[in-house]
Amino acid sequence: MKNMGIKIVLKDEGYDVYAPMEGQTWGYRYGPSIMCYDDKRADAWFASPGALGEADWFTYRHTEDGGKTWSDEKVVLTPTADSMDLFSVCDPAVIKFGGWYYIGYTSTIFTDNGGVCNNGFVARSKNPDGPFEKWTGDGWGEQRITADGELKWMGKPAPIIYFDGEWSAWGMGEFSFVVSNDVLYIYYTKTSRRADGGRISQTLVATADATDENWPGKIRQRGVAAERSSGGNDSFDVVYSDEYGKFIAISTDRRFTRDSMLAIYESNNGLRFRRCNELRTNVGFMCHNSGISGDELHHVKKNDLKLLGYAYGDKWGFWGTRFHEYTVQKHYGFYSEADKPAVERPVVPKPKREPFAINVMPNTMPPRFYKLREGEEKELGFVWLDSAYKHYPADGVTYDNYDKEIINIEGNKVTAKHVGYTYVNCTAQGIVAEVLIYVYPKDFDFSEENKYPVSLMPVCDKYKLSIKENEVKQIRAIVQYSNGTWTETRGAEHGVKYYGYDENLINVTENGSVTCKGVPGKTKVTAALGAFEVEYEVVVNKI
Repeated sequence: MKNMGIKIVLKDEGYDVYAPMEGQTWGYRYGPSIMCYDDKRADAWFASPGALGEADWFTYRHTEDGGKTWSDEKVVLTPTADSMDLFSVCDPAVIKFGGWYYIGYTSTIFTDNGGVCNNGFVARSKNPDGPFEKWTGDGWGEQRITADGELKWMGKPAPIIYFDGEWSAWGMGEFSFVVSNDVLYIYYTKTSRRADGGRISQTLVATADATDENWPGKIRQRGVAAERSSGGNDSFDVVYSDEYGKFIAISTDRRFTRDSMLAIYESNNGLRFRRCNELRTNVGFMCHNSGISGDELHHVKKNDLKLLGYAYGDKWGFWGTRFHEYTVQKHYGFYSEADKPAVERPVVPKPKREPFAINVMPNTMPPRFYKLREGEEKELGFVWLDSAYKHYPADGVTYDNYDKEIINIEGNKVTAKHVGYTYVNCTAQGIVAEVLIYVYPKDFDFSEENKYPVSLMPVCDKYKLSIKENEVKQIRAIVQYSNGTWTETRGAEHGVKYYGYDENLINVTENGSVTCKGVPGKTKVTAALGAFEVEYEVVVNKI
């Protein structure tokens, strides 16, 4: 079987599982993650627009009849206030093992150019539609024992894959997961640059022990799974075929163009992939951000329901999401339909329907975040959003799961009692939104002009450079300021200086960018901001 090739075939032109409603000028659900079962049930998760300062959220739908009808959608994952995923949750990747649904996602704190310097995160839930708790770096979610009981919150997330290249590059993310023989295979996109200005565009692979619930802290890097042919070659979604004993990856290529196609890759070991199919028959043009179904472990079995999907459309942000049934067939050699046209299919809006709530949000900026001084009172205000992302006032909001030693809530009014922080579960229209409330001392200065750094902390303190790859890295750190704000430093822009390194091994620019000089070895770099210093180890390898 190992020398046998495969071919993916789409049964027909498929159907739209999502399209914007009549009257909408934008709307999308891209990058579907699809989980199918052997009795025609399926779950699907999508990246959807966010609102009120957040770029993307995840929605969820379910079918009982093989995709003929789907449940109303529900928002199941959103950013966490004042955290490293505060901008978005993008590119869902869902797998289930050990009794947990794990959902991988992409996010950043840098909103430049629509989101750069991305990292990869993960959350988990006992249910496909949540609630999810996020990996915080040393465990899942956050727990606090209070006088009136135990509180359990989503928790501030920490990246499980951290991008250490220059911040202006796209970064890392767009996960896909497969479990085989208790090994979790983790696939993700890397987009960075080399010291000579060349582009790095790759799919990387890592592994972890699927029997260990703290696997996000014990990931082993396994190298490059595939070189992406260009910036138009999209992210991988990977499954394992039980029938053929192969890992199969799907992506779109020449994305957002009339020449777009589905590109299929195969691998015998899950570590290195080769391109084997290029599909245009039945595929809609202008496609991008695809996903392929598997079961809970992202395996494909012979008699399972098999679905794949992608977003498409020739108007930016006005996209349909197309699902097709597919089959996996035996095929020796490379198979391409690159000389055939894709289907020029316009996005047909769905008929208008009565609005229903898919999410609830506070009217705050930054989103989901309140700052108060001790003794201060503030009125809490919320809106609910429908599937067309129209806003409506949210009345009758209830509040629970918060630390009553920090705040008190009566009606919609919150009173700050004690310095500290607490999350609050805010419920309206049957939907729960988690909101963060910080309480500061009575004389706390929130002003921007008077702020100064109060701490400097690295996200990672060891950097590896490859002479062969010649990638530009960047030494960054989280700086906390006296006014309660923070950011990830970008060198001189934030007043950081670098010194103490071996100039025969590396060069460090004023913005913290690090390049090697062609000699293997180790050195230390100190980053200093005022009275604060952080020491980093830099290792230069041949490969």
